[in-house]
Amino acid sequence: MAATLTQRDTGAARAARARELETSRLRLRPFTAEDVVPLAAVTADPDVMRYIGDGQPLTFEETARNLTTIIDTFHLRGYGRWALIEKSGGALLGYCGLARPRESPGIELVYLMARRAWGRGLATEASRACLRYGFEELGLERIYALTMPGNLRSRRVLERVGMKFLRNDRYYGYDCVCYDIVRDDWRRDASVYLLRRAAE
Repeated sequence: MAATLTQRDTGAARAARARELETSRLRLRPFTAEDVVPLAAVTADPDVMRYIGDGQPLTFEETARNLTTIIDTFHLRGYGRWALIEKSGGALLGYCGLARPRESPGIELVYLMARRAWGRGLATEASRACLRYGFEELGLERIYALTMPGNLRSRRVLERVGMKFLRNDRYYGYDCVCYDIVRDDWRRDASVYLLRRAAE
């Protein structure tokens, strides 16, 4: 699932270069190549992948290729998908962050969560942090989100973080629902949010 941002200043994204975000229960840090094994365990779960792409689990090799792209894109842009690490125990639960795929209405907030993390408000917690980063650090004016019409769990997350249904559409060859939120409608809340910038 995704949420897209329209950026005022492309250079602002590269300048931000935040390394980590921290919420009440999560660390959002850049991925490393060593994350491939736990990430592959998440993407191999048919329930997790049901509403992503063609709905099929990924092989280890497919996940490894995707992870290389995630790492390279983050280094290039200074933002992207962060690894979601549960602070109690250190388990990798998936990812959350900001992406700009080629076929997209704009920059997207994207997330993927292991099934063991469902139903605990963690997707909402991570999404709030990423939206705040997008608006406050990257200077974005609008953030979009895409998901499949039947993915009610993800649609509820988007609505909880203040996004509104925009239209039915088609992206990546699949029917999607498109949500968005603009800067003027976004409100900072009292959620824990710590930002650790990259060393200069």
